[in-house]
Amino acid sequence: MTSVRSPEPIRVLHVDDDPVFARLAETSLDEMDDGIEVRSENDPTAVLERLSNEDVECVVSDYQMPELDGLALLERVRGEHPTLPFILFTGQGSETVASRAISTGVTDYVSKDGGIEQFELLANRIRGAVEQRRTEQALAEARGGYDRLLETAPDAIFIVDAETGTLVEVNEAAEELLGKPREELRGLHQRELHPSEDRDRYERIFAEHAGCRGVIHDDRELYVVHRDGHEIPVEISAGSLELDGRRLVQAIFRDLTERV
Repeated sequence: MTSVRSPEPIRVLHVDDDPVFARLAETSLDEMDDGIEVRSENDPTAVLERLSNEDVECVVSDYQMPELDGLALLERVRGEHPTLPFILFTGQGSETVASRAISTGVTDYVSKDGGIEQFELLANRIRGAVEQRRTEQALAEARGGYDRLLETAPDAIFIVDAETGTLVEVNEAAEELLGKPREELRGLHQRELHPSEDRDRYERIFAEHAGCRGVIHDDRELYVVHRDGHEIPVEISAGSLELDGRRLVQAIFRDLTERV
């Protein structure tokens, strides 16, 4: 099992009325990604106070809890923290619950399935959501210059023009992933990152990402091509944003080589 390190820890508040499961989740997430710091809360009615007093970057919540269920908690959190990542992590996996969660503004929805894989998936979704928000916040602050924020991210980030598909900016991790300097990457079409025989497929995938509201996590088998020609499996989290009137796609590529 590979443990991932981040230059800045991701602070997560996990809300579950079952203290035994809460401890299991905390231990498992630490094993999956030691850059994630989990704090537990068994009382959902105490969450807003904790968010006011603690530096939390993501809320992970169960659905079925006494006094306040996960969707009611989501509504309260959205009222005071409209952009804070909120992931519903629940065994109540009905389509109705998922639909209501989406309409209320949930960032992501992960089902409990009883296996260790559920925590690996949850760790990936937490990191993707938080890194997406960190990048968006710094882009808004920096406006014309992305470098300061992009360089803090451990995964490759590509900023792409949503209309033309051309790369606007990349970070150092993207240079390392592809073995190419950013001067060479800027201006390339996004399809040139991928295997040439499947470029039509990647065009369609990019169109999906560009048209998505919020964050999309792509679990399909995806690859980029290194300068030396070898293919690298990646997991992509993407979201669209507007900057100075320009619609952009921000895509985070995580290298999955060690997991294959």
